[in-house]
Amino acid sequence: MTRFPDVDKQAWLIVRSQGMVVGKYHLTGKACWKIGRGSDCDIIIHDPYISRHQATIELRPRGSAVVYLIRDNNSRNGTLVNGTPLSDERVLHHGDIIMMGDTDLTFRYTSPTPSVTSNVLQRS
Repeated sequence: MTRFPDVDKQAWLIVRSQGMVVGKYHLTGKACWKIGRGSDCDIIIHDPYISRHQATIELRPRGSAVVYLIRDNNSRNGTLVNGTPLSDERVLHHGDIIMMGDTDLTFRYTSPTPSVTSNVLQRS
């Protein structure tokens, strides 16, 4: 398991369904979180309009900082960030709204998301 320094409890998702908060998930302890209806997901969302494996959030290093990326896993209904459909992975910033099915997830991050260049998004 890859561990990154000083990231515990810095990022989390607030999950809302039909306008009501139904969960809060800290993004800690690992570098990748699966989101969906499936029981094998890290963040399980009970929404019939969400795929079993809807999206993935991944933590990647950038120098001494980290960035959080989101990508849609070819889900049936797609994933949007701030109203824009995801066609590729995207860096998440504090306050971004991730929309899937009838559920919204607000990304919170306690320190500024660093600016990134395109080479950060390339897999090693």
